[in-house]
Amino acid sequence: MEHSDWTELVRTVSASPSEYARGLHQAVPGGVTGGPLHFAVCADDMRIQIDLIPGPDHVIALLRLPSLTATWRLTGGSAASRQALVAKMDLAMRRGGG
Repeated sequence: MEHSDWTELVRTVSASPSEYARGLHQAVPGGVTGGPLHFAVCADDMRIQIDLIPGPDHVIALLRLPSLTATWRLTGGSAASRQALVAKMDLAMRRGGG
């Protein structure tokens, strides 16, 4: 995944706020504070401020999946170190099914 600007990322994810928080804590053990809709993640010389906005559920037949818009604001570190941290967090927060 290529990004020229690693200062802000906006994503829509299928998770409840508590599921998202659990994934953050698994991705960066001991480096996450805050909740339930605003988090700070500290890793090495980088900091990520994450703000969540609940969205409408995705509905497929009788299945309802929650949605969130997650805005990440990254500070500190080099572009390469930010990219590496985001990739690590993405991998740790990945859910089954694909």
